[in-house]
Amino acid sequence: MLETLYLDHAATAPLAPGVAEAIQAALVEAPGNPSSQHAPGRCAAARIDQAAEQVAGLINAAPGELIWTSGATEASNLALRGVAEFAGEGGHIVSVVTEHPATRDTLKALARQGVRVDWLAVDGDGAIDHAQLDAALAEQPDLVSIMQVNNETGVVHDIPAIAARCAEAGVPLHVDAAQSLGRLAIDVATTPIALMSLSAHKIGGPKGIGALYVRRRAPRAGLAPQILGGGQQRGLRAGTLPTHQIVGFGAAAAWAVEQGLLLQPEWAELRERLWSAIAGLGGLGRNGRAETTAAPFLSVSVAGVHGGALLAGLTEGEPALAVSTGAACSAAKGESSHVVRAMGVAPREAAATIRFSLGPGIDAVAIDAAAARFVAEVQRLRALAAAA
Repeated sequence: MLETLYLDHAATAPLAPGVAEAIQAALVEAPGNPSSQHAPGRCAAARIDQAAEQVAGLINAAPGELIWTSGATEASNLALRGVAEFAGEGGHIVSVVTEHPATRDTLKALARQGVRVDWLAVDGDGAIDHAQLDAALAEQPDLVSIMQVNNETGVVHDIPAIAARCAEAGVPLHVDAAQSLGRLAIDVATTPIALMSLSAHKIGGPKGIGALYVRRRAPRAGLAPQILGGGQQRGLRAGTLPTHQIVGFGAAAAWAVEQGLLLQPEWAELRERLWSAIAGLGGLGRNGRAETTAAPFLSVSVAGVHGGALLAGLTEGEPALAVSTGAACSAAKGESSHVVRAMGVAPREAAATIRFSLGPGIDAVAIDAAAARFVAEVQRLRALAAAA
């Protein structure tokens, strides 16, 4: 098997230390249904309570403000659909053109059902115009939904400032924090965020588990449940809770509290090392400014090559690079990045965009090897195109 350098932590981070062991222990030692009142059920419920404290600690929330879901996608669906249904006829939601498909596709579906959806544009750096946001807030929408860290470029939206604007206007804010959890300091106790989507597998937890933070005090958002049948989780999301997955999320959160934020400066330095090593190629566009991009992210659009050929060459070469063209779900549809197109990148270069996302286990040696492999592959493809 070819050596692979894993540079796709934004898609899924490998399990953090201690997570697999915590999951196994929960499966063996806490097999009861956590909704049951007998001792095995109470044992499972106690482990879930502990995990809730660990995950809530990452955002300074109360454990009881978390609603467990199958992931950030379901959490965002619960937030968006839940608010729209609660608002009833004439619902109105504001979001950003560069959102994750979990938000974009859900809002497009809601728009077909009669919900008014307004989209905020971004500039060449991926930032929104706060004056445009203020104009949208003046119309008193039912919700504003904005991701904190863009999943493709790593561009960071200033959520504290946005939350303050929304609170002043009396409009609840939903934040997709799938990519910011464990990478940025988040404090919902001091930042007026009504709803926040969280994901376990982006921080080294298991796939298939996430959470929606639902603020219990003002500013609050009215929310209609989307999964019925059992009344679990205050009636907001029915279904038997997967104890082992929630425990795994908690273990990953505990690791992130101790290590995640501490590692960000190191990853920022390695990211700049990577950019410096490949920038001399020419014909590269960096999507997002270093100072407004989360530490592990580097998004590069490449001129003069075919996007599909570039990705195939990088992922099948030696060493193979585990990288992506953007969102994993968009790649599955064969689409070029709507995010970088919205930032003004031409369609051909948008289709030849590579996202590097760093994480544990990546060091200077790996970065130098990845840079050399990237440079060689771009040069090879450009030579082939010139000879054609």
